[in-house]
Amino acid sequence: MREVGAIIAAANKQVAYPTKKVGSISLIQRVVLTYKKAGIWPIVVITGFEEPEVKSNLVRDDAIFIINNDYENPELIDSYKIGLKYLEGKCKRVLLTPVNVPMFNYNTVKKMVETEGEIVIPSYNRHGGHPILIGSVYISRILLYDGDDGLRGAINSFGADITRVDVDDRGVVCSIHDENKLEELLTAHNDSLFQPVLSVSMRKEKIFFDSRLRLLLELIDENHSVNGACKRMSLSLSKAWEMIKELEENLGYEVVLRRQGGARGGRAQLSDKGREFIDNYNKFFSAVKNYADEQFKKYFEGKN
Repeated sequence: MREVGAIIAAANKQVAYPTKKVGSISLIQRVVLTYKKAGIWPIVVITGFEEPEVKSNLVRDDAIFIINNDYENPELIDSYKIGLKYLEGKCKRVLLTPVNVPMFNYNTVKKMVETEGEIVIPSYNRHGGHPILIGSVYISRILLYDGDDGLRGAINSFGADITRVDVDDRGVVCSIHDENKLEELLTAHNDSLFQPVLSVSMRKEKIFFDSRLRLLLELIDENHSVNGACKRMSLSLSKAWEMIKELEENLGYEVVLRRQGGARGGRAQLSDKGREFIDNYNKFFSAVKNYADEQFKKYFEGKN
C-alpha cells in the first residue's frame, strides 16, 4: 500500500476549468506538477466534459483518469467519491483537491504529509484551504455519506479530530475566482515548480521500456484488463499491445498473461516474472530519483 495518493476533481461542467491557463500552463498541469514535486503518486484525475483536453494536457505525466459521467453539475464530493473508491485499499492517506485551487505549493503538501492526523487541513491566516488530507480510516465512511454540505458535512458528521496546519502559503485559499490574486502569486508559484524532470528508460537497439509502459503494466494488474488500463491512461488498445509485445521480445519472456478474448478483450494480469521486473524497476527508479533529488538540491536549490 502506498503512503499518500491524490485526487484532483476536474469534472463539473459548470464550475471546473481544468484547461484554463494561468501563466503558460493549465490549472490541471499546475496541480499535477506540484504533487509530482512533492513526490505524490498515484495522482487520480476525475474528468468530465473536457476529458479529451485534460488527458492531452497530462499525456506524459503518469496521471490516472476516471470520468464522472454525471458532469453537468455534480457535487464536489461525488467526484471525490469516485476517486476514493478507486484508491481505497491502495493508499494510507489521500489528498483531495478541486482543480480550481491550483496555486498551493509543494512545501505545503510536504508539511501536511509529515503531519500526523487522519484529517489534515492547511490554514492561512486562520482560514482553512486546500488540499485536504484524509486518512484511510475515513474513506469508507465518506463513500457511504449521503447527507448535506458535501465533504464538510461528511467530516462534521464523523466528529473527527481535525489537525490544522499553519502555512505561509496564500495559494491554499486562492481560487480561480480571485484572478488578481492568482496573477500576484504566479511568479512565486512558478519558482516553486522548479524541479528536475527525470525519465528513466531502458533500451537495446531502441527504447523498449519507460514510465508510460510501467504505468500501463501496473494498471493492467489492477484492472485485470488491458482495455481497462488503456482507458485509465488515455492510450489506444492497439498501441498498448504493440508496447507489450516489444517489451516481451526484448526481455525474452511473457510479461502479460492473457485469458479468453486475447487482444480484443478478456482478462489479463502480469506474470510472476513481469511483477518481478516491475518491482525491480520501481526500486531502481526510486534509487535514481533519490540520488537525482540530492544532487539537484546540492547544485540548484537556493541558487536560481
